Amino acid sequence: MFGIGFWLIVAPLVLGHGAVAAVLHDVALGLLVCVGALAAMEWPHARFALAAPGAWLLVAGRALGWGPGLASTSEMAAGAAVLLLALVPQGRSAEAREPAKMAA
Repeated sequence: MFGIGFWLIVAPLVLGHGAVAAVLHDVALGLLVCVGALAAMEWPHARFALAAPGAWLLVAGRALGWGPGLASTSEMAAGAAVLLLALVPQGRSAEAREPAKMAA
């Protein structure tokens, strides 16, 4: 999920958004997804909080009137992936892992 957040940060540079607001929107949501993904590594239930940004990414392009395009399609695909990964259980959780050992 961290990779999806990173893609949202980088996508405006690669795909070229038409408006500054769209660039800021994607960068902000990308940072939110990255931080949420890192939090979910330690606290597995934190991934459920990423369902809201995922759902928003699915409808943001049309709701904000940015129109169709490659950037909007990428945003919708990222939203679908974030929503799916937030709601579907992952592999081993943080509680199931052994604690890290400190070097002496």
